[in-house]
Amino acid sequence: MPSRPSLNAVVVGLLSALLAFVAVVQVRSQFEVERSLSGVDPTTLAFLIDDLHRANDTLARDAGALAARRAALQGGSNQEAAAQLNAEAAQLRVVEGLVPVHGPGVVVTVDAPLTPLDLQDALDNLRVAGAEALALNDQRLVTSSVINGDSEGVTVDGVSVRGPWTLWAIGDPTRLSSAADQMTRALRDDPRVHSAGYRAESDLVIRSTVVQRPFVYGSA
Repeated sequence: MPSRPSLNAVVVGLLSALLAFVAVVQVRSQFEVERSLSGVDPTTLAFLIDDLHRANDTLARDAGALAARRAALQGGSNQEAAAQLNAEAAQLRVVEGLVPVHGPGVVVTVDAPLTPLDLQDALDNLRVAGAEALALNDQRLVTSSVINGDSEGVTVDGVSVRGPWTLWAIGDPTRLSSAADQMTRALRDDPRVHSAGYRAESDLVIRSTVVQRPFVYGSA
């Protein structure tokens, strides 16, 4: 069995990584929402601001809980630390998109020549509404995912994707449904859009995963 100092060091490191991830999500969500607010009508703007505040409150509570667990584990037993490590590692694998995930959520479908910025804004709206896992067509999305354009269309983390578009989001079904409804209503007013709709599911499954890239320069 690993020694207590070695195991606790791993646990503390993992929790520190989760805390850093929470901070990145909070800052990025604020930035992306601010970027997409131009031209938004007052009613939609009020909903977005309310959702952003609730998302930030949730992230702040999560950060506080993680910090408390990290402090508690520094003085805990090997068995307790190992159990907590397994739970946190499982959560981190979901957050990083390394394993399939299921739960309540929405599926948004859009038939339109959307740009990378259009897609990023749509995904950010779902994140602000509490999406815990996301996918675009067959590509799993995490905080570090990059949506760009190329000569033929859109790329997600370097992989070409084409419309029509299907966005999968797992999280609070009420908030996600509200966000999807507002988003698809706005999209249907866009002359580029042939169709836009969504459906809520009680047990949505996202099977796609992110391929974990090996460290080249870093080592444990």
